[in-house]
Amino acid sequence: MSTLQEKLEEILGDLETTGVIKASGIISRNGLKMVSSTAEDMDSESFAALSAILHLSAESTINRLCKEIPKTTIVQTDHHNLITYSAGSNALIVVLTNRGMNIEVILNKLEKAAKKVKELV
Repeated sequence: MSTLQEKLEEILGDLETTGVIKASGIISRNGLKMVSSTAEDMDSESFAALSAILHLSAESTINRLCKEIPKTTIVQTDHHNLITYSAGSNALIVVLTNRGMNIEVILNKLEKAAKKVKELV
């Protein structure tokens, strides 16, 4: 029987089959890393913590402005997209992709992954 960590790692592995994800993680809503896949030169703990802060700040802002809770936040630079996706009340999925990637493809994959994560945590 697989452990929770193994199941979460499998979900990340499925996300990365697109070949465009440079870094990914499943994190708690308070920014603690559950599992991640990042380059060696990337601090996975900071990646998790800062991504959670970003998402929760956006969530607070949108909730105050229009009384809704966002599923996702997207930050675009000239070369990259940082996408956070809510996976229920306990977790977030975060990915870093190249900018040229079709965001809709990633969002569809994130939605499917989030449903799986939500069932686990």
